Parts: sequence; structure tokens; C-alpha cells
Amino acid sequence: MLALYRYQNFPVRILHALLENIEGVRPTTVFFQDFYTNAVNYPTSKEEHLLKEIIAELNPKLVGLSVYSPYLYVAKRITHMIRSNTSASVIWGGIHPTLSPETCVNEADMVCIGEGEDAFAELVTAMRDETEYRQIKNLWINSNGAIIKNPMRPLMQDLDRIPFPAYGRDSFYFIGSNKVIRKDPTLEDPILAVMPARGCPFACSYCVNSLLRPMYKGLGRFSRRRSVKNVIAEMQELLAIPGNKKTVVEFHDENFGTDETWLNEFETRYPPEIGLPFKVQYNPKLIKPSMIERLVKSGLHRVKFGIESGTDHIRNQVFGRPGKNSEILQLAREISKFDVKVRYDLIIDNPYDSEETLRETIRLLLQLPQPRRFNLYSLQYFPDYPLTLRALEDGYIDEEEASVDSLEKRMARNWAFVPKLLPLTKKQMLHNIIWLIAYGHVDDTVVKDVVFDYTLKSKVRLLNLHLRAYFLGKRQHLRRLIQKK
Repeated sequence: MLALYRYQNFPVRILHALLENIEGVRPTTVFFQDFYTNAVNYPTSKEEHLLKEIIAELNPKLVGLSVYSPYLYVAKRITHMIRSNTSASVIWGGIHPTLSPETCVNEADMVCIGEGEDAFAELVTAMRDETEYRQIKNLWINSNGAIIKNPMRPLMQDLDRIPFPAYGRDSFYFIGSNKVIRKDPTLEDPILAVMPARGCPFACSYCVNSLLRPMYKGLGRFSRRRSVKNVIAEMQELLAIPGNKKTVVEFHDENFGTDETWLNEFETRYPPEIGLPFKVQYNPKLIKPSMIERLVKSGLHRVKFGIESGTDHIRNQVFGRPGKNSEILQLAREISKFDVKVRYDLIIDNPYDSEETLRETIRLLLQLPQPRRFNLYSLQYFPDYPLTLRALEDGYIDEEEASVDSLEKRMARNWAFVPKLLPLTKKQMLHNIIWLIAYGHVDDTVVKDVVFDYTLKSKVRLLNLHLRAYFLGKRQHLRRLIQKK
């Protein structure tokens, strides 16, 4: 298996563990580069050479790549390298092949559409036994130029039968910073990451669920959850690995523990059996103060939820996301009564925003209880997402800006919002002011005086804050690059 730009790659680690349970199969996983926000580079020639040496030494029969849209170029290069140096078949899986199988199946020998556990296990078993595998559901197969398109299988409803992600294996390689290491870096990370569920009840226009939900219509319940017993067993297995440094749990669940029965069991079992502080995330529409109070008693450390836009119209009508500013404020104030940190997701750099909607966003941010913490993103246009198609239709972007190539370049340098010097417009200045607020670089009183006062003096101060944000942003980015090295 080969994971691109993600050492903490749940699907690849799960597939590695799954292959370990198939008799006669010896899996090896190479983690090629890790992800660094706004500092994603193409692999160096030395890193590609290191990968080539490992692949040549292993001489695999099958190589699986987990492909995310922004890393399509790298996936193509690696696939070409594998084919040029081995006789291995190459299969692509992940979000990009799931959404764009027509183009991907011409790059790889096979693509897996949707959930891969059962399809991959059947494929590997068939290749081991040298039996027919061209009719396996979820697989598209390039058979000498003829494309076999097998139907999708139903969604897996019993998530407890999925193996736990593999960690600390001797069969792992990690390539980055022009070297290969064998020790699993995720064990050094204090965060214990767990994915207790799959699917989301919402279909926001900028999110992959807006495409996945229609794709899986009629193939079973989309939102599914593992049992509490199963989730705790995974954490206990990871914590038992010698040398791990886990001090906090982070649940990668878009809406954690919304089922009352599930939450009751979690509340009973988690404190005595795990007991670490933990982080969760929610859509604000699904959070209840009573739920927060119960989670706090179990060890809740932080809640993350998406504001996404500071105006109801853009959030509801453009992003297709429910919720009102008044509800967000009420929720934030309720959570502030507990000893719980809150982190908000916010998307700016959005063509549907105007000066007035940005001022409305600033009003909302200033009303949120202190301390305020944010993940501040630039809007990204993923190919064929509803928001991308709407922006194309409305003339805000062109076909090139909606392409995978454009996405790849933007996400490498502009995934998190970065203050910009130009254009020197009021809208750009307000974007930069929001960045200053999000990262605590400006006093609320100063913001009010500058943003909501229309005198000449306030315009001069607005320009000063704009420049301040730009230079602070440059310095912050430089520090991140240094830390990466």
C-alpha cells in the first residue's frame, strides 16, 4: 500500500491490517510525504529515488494508492515509476477515483469506487489464488484498454467488523525530508486519532458528502456508527503499544455521539477504561447543551464546529448548510459555561461575500465568547462539487479554476487563509481583518473603531491593519516552513 501526504491515513492503515489477516499475504505500506498546511511540495528527486528503491526491493504483485484530488499529479508520477520498474498491477482508491473513475481508470490498472475493505480483500485473495477477479463489485478494471465497470456494493453497515488501523508495524516505511524512517511517527504524536463513524446527515455544497450521498442512494444507510465497545477496544490496542505518547483523544466523527443509547454507554465506559481528555466535532444544528454537559463529565476537552460563513444567506443558500447566526451565538454562549475549549471553522476568500457580508461576519466573531479559536480557510473549488458548478454558472470562476490542476496549486499554498497585500480593495482588507481577529492579533475595540466607523481616520487605520496582517502572515508562514524542515 502507498499513502500520499498523510501519515495518519485511516483507510490505508485499515487495509494494511486487513491484509495481515489474509493467509499467504505479506503487506507493506509506504507513507510518502506528510501533510503540512500551506507548505505542500512536490517530492524531491531523492525522495522519488528512495521510493523507487523500496518498490524495486519489495517487487510487489499489487500496489494500492490512496488518491486525494490535490495529489493527482504525484499519484500519476508514482504509478508510472511503479510500472516502469516492476510487473506489479496498480490500483487506485480513495475520494478522487470514487468521484472521477472515468479518468483514473486510464491511469491505473484498476480503481476502487467507494468503500474498499471488502473489494480489496476479494481482489488480493483472487490474485493470491490466481483466480478471476474482473467481476468484483466496486472495481473498475482496465483490461488492455477495455474498461470493465462493475456495480457498487451496498455500504458496509456493521463497522465493527472492520480491522483496527495498523500502527507501529515493522513493515512500514515513511519517506519525507529526503530520508526514510521505519519508526511510526504517529506514535510520537500526543493525539490519539479515532474514527468512530462514517457518513454525515448533511450535504453541504462545498463538501464531498454532497456527491457521495446521491452516489450511495439505495445502497444502505449512509451515516453509520461503530459500537462503543469496538471504539474503546481500538484505543486500548493503540495505547498498549510500547513507546506511544498519547495524551489526548481526537474523534474524527463529523457529529460525535448524537445517538442517545450510544452516548449513554460511552458515558459509562470511557472514563474508567480510557480516561484521556478528548476532542469532538459537530454541526451546530446537532449540539445540545445537555449533551455537552454529559460529555464534559466524561472528559470533553474541546468542541469544534463549523460557522463556515458569518452570514445566514451564504451559509444556507450558497453553502447549503443549515443554521443561523443567532443559533451559533446561543450555542457558543452555552458551551462557554463549561470548562471546554471551542474551535470554529470559517471559510472566507469567497466570491459570494461582499463588504457588507464581511462586516456581518466580523460582527458575529466579535460577539463570540472569549477565548476564540479558529480554523480559517480559503474557499476551495473541488471539481464537480455543487458549489463549484454554481460558481462556474455565476461567472465567479472559469473552467481552469475548477480543474484538478488549479485545486492542486491552491491547496499546496492556500488551503488555510493567508493574508494578501493585493488587490488593495476594501473586501481584501476586511478579509485580512478577519484573519487578525481569528488569530488574536488585534483588540476587539480597535476592530470596531476601524470597521464600523466610516471616517477618513478609520480608513487610514484600516489600511494599517491590512498591512499588519499581511506581514504577520508572511512571518507565520516562514516559521511553518522552518518547522517543517
